[in-house]
Amino acid sequence: MMFENLLEMQERGVRDRARGRSLADNPMSKPDILPITDLQEWYSMFDAWRFGWSIEDAMTGHIEMTGHIDMPRNGRASPRAYTRTV
Repeated sequence: MMFENLLEMQERGVRDRARGRSLADNPMSKPDILPITDLQEWYSMFDAWRFGWSIEDAMTGHIEMTGHIDMPRNGRASPRAYTRTV
């Protein structure tokens, strides 16, 4: 497997999260669409997408808890307030 393929899958995870997709939407979790022939390669791609998705999720401050709404990326303030000290 090429390193570039993993980076592309990470970028896809970032884009998918930015578009509002959930962790369950990982394209590598659909073996009927993408048949698994090499377990190691499959897991690497699965994990790369999940990593990209998680990075975007952390960067945009999404909160997914009972009673809270997952805020869209539309320039509105994050529901989480914090003070940054340097």
